[in-house]
Amino acid sequence: MTSNNSRRIGVRFAIALIALVALPVFGAATAPAAGAASSNTLTVKAGEYVYKLSGHPKAGWVTINFVNAGIEHHMMVVAKLKKGVTAKQLKAATIANDQAAFAKLADGDGEVFGTPQLLGPGQKTTTITKLAGGHYGVMCFVTAPDGAAHVAHGMVKTFDISASKSSVKPPKDGVRDVTISDTAITIPANGIPRNGTLKVTNEGAAPHSFALVRINSGKTLDDVKAYYDTLLSTGKADGTPPGTIVGGVSRMAPNAMAYLEETLPAGHYAYVSTEGDAPDDDYAKGLKGEFDVR
Repeated sequence: MTSNNSRRIGVRFAIALIALVALPVFGAATAPAAGAASSNTLTVKAGEYVYKLSGHPKAGWVTINFVNAGIEHHMMVVAKLKKGVTAKQLKAATIANDQAAFAKLADGDGEVFGTPQLLGPGQKTTTITKLAGGHYGVMCFVTAPDGAAHVAHGMVKTFDISASKSSVKPPKDGVRDVTISDTAITIPANGIPRNGTLKVTNEGAAPHSFALVRINSGKTLDDVKAYYDTLLSTGKADGTPPGTIVGGVSRMAPNAMAYLEETLPAGHYAYVSTEGDAPDDDYAKGLKGEFDVR
């Protein structure tokens, strides 16, 4: 679970790159909670090394279903772009590590917050995030086994959010609050449910992220972090994976919020943010904790 800056894989643009660990499948994947349907939906299906997008969402609260149908780990880093920017242009600026080139493509600083976390093979996760109308790009920065980032293999695509305003509202019934400060993550006093919707709010002065990690028996969160630090930086790691990510919300700006719909099988879990630079990143600061689902 590398820090935000070290995960940029040579790309130092002002994009909200995802900073959490990607883990393989053990048990059920994250799925939308019952009764939490939305008619303003974008579905992003990832594979090697492509995205398939469906849905025509409008500006406002957008349900984003992220599905990893591939055999490698994948993420969806989203950037807001100027109208007419192509995937080819975005890929070229990204792999060239050219800040000036990206600035010419970006709408503002390009940052988009609160979209789904990266996923292991066969996983899926759902967030509900407020997005403005406009033109967007989505990219994957996971390292392939050959050492190149997936975006360099062509895993980049553009899409649009209609400027028309959606009337869809985020869910209210049964929603539980998760709050993140600059020093801690606070989960509901009665725990995180097996099925439900979490409202994740960043109350800190710095960006933070949130992921739920299922830890295999006999392993620790530190084991998980160490394994996937290696996997995500090199595309390869030795030994048996020590756990799985079961959903999450990527980097959120201060005062931002997003919703996470989750279904958790029984097991031992951790919640964690790893924004910032080691050795002073969120993980080192203690923005993590553990809980059980029975």
